[in-house]
Amino acid sequence: MKSVTLLSVLALAACVSGPEAAFKASPSQYGLYVASANLYVDVPLTVKRADSGALFQIAVKHVGGGDTGYLMASLPPGRYLLDSYSPTGGRAVALSTGNGYFDVQADCFNYGGRYDFTLDPAAASLYSNVSRIKDIEQLPEQYRRLAAGHDVCSAAMGQANDRIAYADIKDLLSL
Repeated sequence: MKSVTLLSVLALAACVSGPEAAFKASPSQYGLYVASANLYVDVPLTVKRADSGALFQIAVKHVGGGDTGYLMASLPPGRYLLDSYSPTGGRAVALSTGNGYFDVQADCFNYGGRYDFTLDPAAASLYSNVSRIKDIEQLPEQYRRLAAGHDVCSAAMGQANDRIAYADIKDLLSL
């Protein structure tokens, strides 16, 4: 009996402490950032808050056995700069480029779109980013359902963050 209770508590703690937990608990203080990328291992992407220099880890998780990694983090509102990632789980690769920023708004599902990273440190650009709000429908269900009931913000790289009220988007997206 004790082991069943302990397992239940551990399962509940895991649900409460995921990357979306702070957003769910305090949406007025956090935005949820979600994107997809060609990251092949579940290693975090590091971003830096532009105003304070504070570093944040964005969790990467693979769902369904594919090569796509899904990024998710509860972040305080503000501008974030790409800092680094470890494409193979080893040495970190710096990601500083001129347009390597995105904005996060509080109480919003901030969709960053799709990143494609290159492993060539000599490449002109270490990543490309495509962001279309309609692509939220292509996210795995556990990510997509987090947008339900929330405004959706476009958090594309190097672009202003546009907020779309949930009332205006709910009939346009299958969440």
